[in-house]
Amino acid sequence: MHSKVLYNLGRHLSNMTSVDDYISQAIDLLNENNVAAAIQKYREALNIDPEDPTALTGLGAALDESGQLENAIDCYRKALSAAPDSVIAHSGLGVIYEKQGDTDLAATEYKIALSADQETAFLHIVYARDRYTESLLKDKEQYEEQIKQLDDHIGRYISATKIVDENISEYFPR
Repeated sequence: MHSKVLYNLGRHLSNMTSVDDYISQAIDLLNENNVAAAIQKYREALNIDPEDPTALTGLGAALDESGQLENAIDCYRKALSAAPDSVIAHSGLGVIYEKQGDTDLAATEYKIALSADQETAFLHIVYARDRYTESLLKDKEQYEEQIKQLDDHIGRYISATKIVDENISEYFPR
């Protein structure tokens, strides 16, 4: 009887997903630009361990990428509570503060990150800025496409207006 309970417990534990598994899945999803699903995976990791600094910094980065800057700041701050020397949390905060236009706070966070681990901080900052630049370019392309569609609609409206103007006297003689 005792061995059957242990066997079932072992099977149950082997089917459980670990924090690292969820983090790995989240990273894969981010690499596929599926930010919403990555956020969910990071949250699932945090359901297991709410203070895991890797899950917190990952969630912070994903929230930052989705434009949820205040929530991202909260995640990075929680990560710093769990791991005060987290280069990723400090550099992530720096990137967000820079986006928000607070260059003094950004510089402070960058300095802390760079003093702890220059190479990791530099790579994270460059990566985050690169992802941000990509999103801005994508937004610009979408904006330009919307402008083109609007121009097409205006062109059709003007054409329709000319046709109406040309034929209005037929229906409403002066």
